[in-house]
Amino acid sequence: MAEFTPSDIINKEFRMALRGYATEQVDDFLQQISESQFRVLEENKRLLAQIEDLRSRLQQYHETEELMKNALMLAEHAAEETRQHAHQEADLIRREGEVQLGKERAALEDVRQLRMRVIGELRGMLYSHLSMMEEQERRFSPSQNPEES
Repeated sequence: MAEFTPSDIINKEFRMALRGYATEQVDDFLQQISESQFRVLEENKRLLAQIEDLRSRLQQYHETEELMKNALMLAEHAAEETRQHAHQEADLIRREGEVQLGKERAALEDVRQLRMRVIGELRGMLYSHLSMMEEQERRFSPSQNPEES
């Protein structure tokens, strides 16, 4: 189907025929068709421009959506790495705490053993001094004669 421009319609020439149509009516009708065709073509241009604008905007939205998806994936990946790092750090701190607790328990046990040894030594010295005092008391007690010693 051929496409006609408004000027094609206006400039169309018809042959004269014996029993033809009224030329003035045909010319008026062609003028109306031409103006209508002009409006249709202008509307078509406007709609095509609008379609192109909408396609461009849609492309931008798709690109933005893709960027947002990528950013979300990166954020999720970073969050997972941070979470894993935090778990690793917590495990390390817990292990270090357990090691430190073990050292402190061992040091406490060493202090307890030292305390028991010191108490034992002090007790031994006290018993020894007590024995020596008792011996001295027996030797120098008034109930005994100095000659018996």
